[in-house]
Amino acid sequence: MARDKGVVRGQPVGAYAVSTVPFQSNLQEGTQVVALGISIGILAGIWTWISLTLGIATWPAFVGWSLFFAGGGNAQSIYKAGLPIVTGTLLAWIAVQITPFLGGGTLGLAIAVVIVAFIMTILGLVRGFEFVPAQFASAAAFFGMGGNTAAIARTLLPVLLGVLFGYASAILPQLLTPKKPGTNQSKAA
Repeated sequence: MARDKGVVRGQPVGAYAVSTVPFQSNLQEGTQVVALGISIGILAGIWTWISLTLGIATWPAFVGWSLFFAGGGNAQSIYKAGLPIVTGTLLAWIAVQITPFLGGGTLGLAIAVVIVAFIMTILGLVRGFEFVPAQFASAAAFFGMGGNTAAIARTLLPVLLGVLFGYASAILPQLLTPKKPGTNQSKAA
C-alpha cells in the first residue's frame, strides 16, 4: 500500500495515512518519508535531552506531538489542538475538584469523569473545540501526571511544547528534501 495524504471526513490526515492504492516505488515519496523520520528522530532526541535536563516530564510532549499530526500535520493543527488541550486538562482538574461533592472515592471520581467526558464531547460542537481527541488526550495526560493542581502546569507545558515540536518536525523535512520543479510542497505551512 502506498502512503498518501489520506482523507478523513474530507480532511487530509498527514504523511502516515495509508491509501488503498497498491504500492509503487516513488523516490520523491520515499525521500519525504525518510526526511520526516530523520526530522522526528532528531527532534525527539533533542526534546528528550532538554526535558530530562530541565526536569520536565518527557512523555506528555509525545502526546502533543501526536495530536499535531492527528490534527492534520500543518500550521492550522497548532490552533486546532491548542485550545482543546488546555480545556481537556482543566476539565480533568475540575473532575478531581468535584469528586468530593459527588461522594468521593472511586465512585465519586467515576461520576465526575462521566460529567467531564460528556462536556468534552459536547464542546466538540463549538468552534475552536472541534478536535475532541485533544481534550481527551490532555485529560489522560493530566491524570498520568498525578491528577492534582500541580499537574496542570506539568501537563500543559510539555503537551503544548509537543505540538510545537510536531510543527517543527513537519517543517524540517521541507528544508531537507528537494522539491519537484513547479510544485508547492508546503504541507506544514
